Amino acid sequence: MSSQTEVRRKGRFEAPKRKTASRITGGVLALVILLLSFCRAGAEGFKLLGWADVFIGGGKMLVYGNVNQVDMGDAAPDLPIYNEVPSSEPEGDYVLWLDDGTTVVYQGHRYELNRNLTTVLFLGVDDTIEESHTVGKGGQSDVILLIAMDTVTGQTTILNIPRDAYAQVDLYSVGGIFLGTDYVQITLAYAYGDGRQSSCENAVLSVSRLLYGLPISSYLALDMKGIQAANETVGGVTVNSLIDTKLPDGTELHEGDLIELHGKNLDHYIRTRGRDLEANARRMERQKQYVTAFSKLAVAKSKQSLSFPADLFSTLAPYMVTNLDVSDVTFLSSTFLSHNADYHFRDLHGSFDKLNGSTVCYLDEMDLFEAILQVFYIQVD
Repeated sequence: MSSQTEVRRKGRFEAPKRKTASRITGGVLALVILLLSFCRAGAEGFKLLGWADVFIGGGKMLVYGNVNQVDMGDAAPDLPIYNEVPSSEPEGDYVLWLDDGTTVVYQGHRYELNRNLTTVLFLGVDDTIEESHTVGKGGQSDVILLIAMDTVTGQTTILNIPRDAYAQVDLYSVGGIFLGTDYVQITLAYAYGDGRQSSCENAVLSVSRLLYGLPISSYLALDMKGIQAANETVGGVTVNSLIDTKLPDGTELHEGDLIELHGKNLDHYIRTRGRDLEANARRMERQKQYVTAFSKLAVAKSKQSLSFPADLFSTLAPYMVTNLDVSDVTFLSSTFLSHNADYHFRDLHGSFDKLNGSTVCYLDEMDLFEAILQVFYIQVD
């Protein structure tokens, strides 16, 4: 391990391992936004008022209403961190972590946990979603997005987590026996499961740990066949190429060229990457580009025909696994659409290096900490 890599392991990465967990039982960026936006049954899905008040009062998805503890872990190692008000105010920036993490003071401002927030972890899987029963045979999550929606304002943020992010992952044998927790690429969390529910749950656990223990409400995983099927429901997506490449159908594609994506060409454009350390970051930019264009077409289709959402959901069902139910999707989609179906991306930044022959992304701890404040907290002063 290089000296530079060793330095990056300090703080979060040298933290004591968590206690052994019990055995778990049981791509493209924001297609989940599409599902949350359009998978509903006809015009009744638009009737939000009244019903939403009941949902907010006792909805199982709004986990932040019952937060008892948010684990700061070893966050922001370059700043002094306090769990109680210091006797004298420190010089410079510091973090004051109060009320089990529901209140934070940082750079002179106070932040409170947004209790109206609900989250969905979207996983774009590089293999067919099916019950594999064998750990390691269910594919990896090439796309990892945490969609955070304020259920009152409708403000939605997509936290874009690099698949190569260096993170704690629970490891299992091929027989499903828990082996321990180690730091590896976070994409592998999905692989250490059955290719369906337990894979998703393991990914949820790793992402939650990355975010200092903040809970994640729900998950949705979609494989590449599902993405291709969704693409065809809108008639294909047209983009200006961000790369020079040769498509599977033989087309020579140059940066700036206009291309309508279908089938294997779509797969190639949003999934191909080089071998250098920054390759996945460039691929993520193409995925964001595709999702933005796709969403515009899907919104237009939905306005033209109320049957489009149900048709889309039926089309994608064989290619996905989720713990969202009809009432969840109806509420979220109604909230999203009633606030102009607007969302924005928040990328996580870091440095790349080779570790045991694989590329890993060591997330910038301060950037991660500030992203958590921006997405999960509300500035109150």
